[in-house]
Amino acid sequence: MRAEYQGIVDDMLRLVEKKQLKDRSLWKLVSGQFAKTPDDADHGWRGEYWGKLMRGACMTWQYTRDEELYEILTETVRDLLSCQEEDGRISTYSRKEEFHGWDLWCRKYVLLGLIHFYEICRDEAFRHQVLEAAGRHLDHIIRHIGKEQGKLSITQASDNWLGINSSSILEPVVRLYLLKPEKRYLDFADYIVENGGAEGFPIFEAAYEDQLSPYEYPVTKAYELMSCFEGLLFYAEARKSEKWRQAVVRFADRLLETEATVVGGSGCRHELFNHSALMQSGTKYDGLMLETCVTVTWMKLMERVYRLTGEMKYLEEAERSAFNALYGAVNTENAACGPEAVFDEPYYREVYDRATGRPVGQEAALAVGRPAAGGPAGNSGGQGQMFDSYSPLMAGIRGRAVGGFKSMKGNTAYCGCCIAIGAAGCALATLMAARDTREGVEIDLCLPGTIRTEVHGVPVELKMESPYPKPGEILLSVKAEKETEWELRLRIPSFVEEGSMQINEEEPEKIPDQVRPGSFAAIKRLWRTGDAVRLSLSWGLRYVHGMENPEDEDSARQTAVLYGPLTLARDRRLEKGAPEDIPCQCRMEVPFGGKEIPMIDYASAGKTWRQDSRMAVWVTEPGFAGTSGCSDDARFPEEG
Repeated sequence: MRAEYQGIVDDMLRLVEKKQLKDRSLWKLVSGQFAKTPDDADHGWRGEYWGKLMRGACMTWQYTRDEELYEILTETVRDLLSCQEEDGRISTYSRKEEFHGWDLWCRKYVLLGLIHFYEICRDEAFRHQVLEAAGRHLDHIIRHIGKEQGKLSITQASDNWLGINSSSILEPVVRLYLLKPEKRYLDFADYIVENGGAEGFPIFEAAYEDQLSPYEYPVTKAYELMSCFEGLLFYAEARKSEKWRQAVVRFADRLLETEATVVGGSGCRHELFNHSALMQSGTKYDGLMLETCVTVTWMKLMERVYRLTGEMKYLEEAERSAFNALYGAVNTENAACGPEAVFDEPYYREVYDRATGRPVGQEAALAVGRPAAGGPAGNSGGQGQMFDSYSPLMAGIRGRAVGGFKSMKGNTAYCGCCIAIGAAGCALATLMAARDTREGVEIDLCLPGTIRTEVHGVPVELKMESPYPKPGEILLSVKAEKETEWELRLRIPSFVEEGSMQINEEEPEKIPDQVRPGSFAAIKRLWRTGDAVRLSLSWGLRYVHGMENPEDEDSARQTAVLYGPLTLARDRRLEKGAPEDIPCQCRMEVPFGGKEIPMIDYASAGKTWRQDSRMAVWVTEPGFAGTSGCSDDARFPEEG
C-alpha cells in the first residue's frame, strides 16, 4: 500500500524530512560519535541518536519514497559500519567503560537502526552486509551479557532505572531473530524475559498479574518501561505466548486507565508515570511534563496493541497523541529556547546558544528577557531544534528544556533524545492511517489524499476529499482496473455524534444501523471505477473535568475542551488586539461559564516558545479565583 496525504499529517512529516532527516551534517555528527568514545566521560547516551534518527527516517521513507533521503541513509549506514570493530562491537563507550550507564541502551538503538534500514534496503548485497553486521553487533553483546558464569546480568548493565533501559533491547533482539532465525538470539530473548526486566522487580510478571498500575511499580520511567513492553509484544508473537500477549494488553489497559491525558502521551511529572489521568489537571506542580520521547513511544505501543486486538480505543489514543502532543512539539516556527529554559549543565546553555545562533557570554547577559534578533523564532538566523521536548497543560510556554541534551563536536553542536525520536512519530501517523486487510482495505484515519494498493491482485486507487481532523463530509472515490468484490472498512470515531453514509445514489444509512461511533462501517460489495462513498460525520465540543484529588482540591475545578481528535488551548496571542492570522487547524469562540473564550487547537498553540504565546489547556471553572489554571480573568500570570 502507498499513500499520499494532504493536510497536517503530510505537512509535518515533510517538514521533518526536509529540515532534519536530509541534513547531512546531522548524520555526520551522530554517526561520528562511534569513531570515538565520547560517552565515557559522563556515561551518557550520545550513542542512541543515530539509531533513533535512522528508525524515524526509514519509516519516513516508507511513506515518501524520497530518493535523496534514501541516498543519505545509505551513506550514513556505511559511515556507521566503518566504525564496527573486528569482534562486531559498535559503541560510544570504551571497552573499559562498556556495559555501564546507557551503553546497552545505545547499542539497542544501533541494532534497531540497522534492522530498519535492512527492511528498506534495495541493494541485495548491501542488505546482506547490514544484516550480518547487526548479527555480529548482537553476538558481541551476548558474549558479555547473560546468566552464565562470567557474564553480567542485563539489569546490572546499567545503574539507571533498575536496568529497564538495558532490558529494552528485547525488541531488536526478537526482530533480528525473525530476520535471522538463529537459536542463540531467541535464547537471549528468553533470558531477558526470564530475568524480569528490572533489577529486583519482575515488570513483565507484574503486568500479567495485573495487581498494580505502572505508576505503582518501583521504577516508573515511562519511555523505557513502555519500550520493554514493546519488546515483550514482539517476543509474545515470536513465541506464540498467550501469557505475554495478555501481559502487554493488560499493561496497555492500565496505562489508558491511569496515565492517559487530554493531549495524548503521558507522564505529568517530568518523564515519569505518576497517575497522569489524575495529575494532569493539578495546580501544584509547575515542572516539566509530557516528554516527547514518551509521546512517540506511547503512540507506537498503542498502535501495535490496536493491530493485535482490533480494539479502537488504542488507535484513538495514538491518534490523539499525534494531533495534539506530537504535532505541538514540532518546531514549525524555527523557534529556539529562550532565557526561561533550563539545562542540566551550566555550559550546555552556551553550547545551545552558540549552535542556534543566539548571543553567548556577555552579549547573552545583555539579551536576557528579550528574544534575539532574527524574527519570531528569536534565533538570529540560527536553527532551533526540530522538536520540543515537553508539552505544557497548565498555563506555561513551550521550549522550557531540551530533553536528553548532550554536547558534541567540541561543544559546538548538540542533540537530544526527543529531537531524535520525533520523526518516528510523524511517520507513524501516516503509516497507521490505512492498511490492507485479508478482506480488502481498512481506513483508520479519513485523511484527504490518495491510497494505491492491490486487492485480491487487482490494482485499486482510493481518493479521499476530507476535512479531517475537523468534522464534515468525506467523499471517497474508487478507481479499479476491473470489478472486484472486497470489503472497505471505514473507521467511525467514538467522538462522532451524528453521521450518515451514502454509496453512489443509494439510500443513506444512519446511526445506529451502519455508522456507529466507535466502530467500523464495513461495506462488502463489487467495487468498480466510479463508485463513491459519501460519509458525513459531525461532532461538537466536549468538556472534560479534572479528577478529584484530595491533595489538590483545585484540580477538579479545571476543565479541558475537546473537539473530535483535537484538544483546544488558550494562547496569549488570542487576547484582544492579537493578530488574526495565527496559523492553526482550528480556531473558535468556546462557550464557557456564560462567556466565550477564544481557543485554537493545542498543536498550534504556544509556537513562539515565548511568553507572547503563553498557553494553557486546563481552564479554571467560573467562580473559582485560582490562577494556577487559566481562567478567563487569570490573564496568563507570568511565571514567577
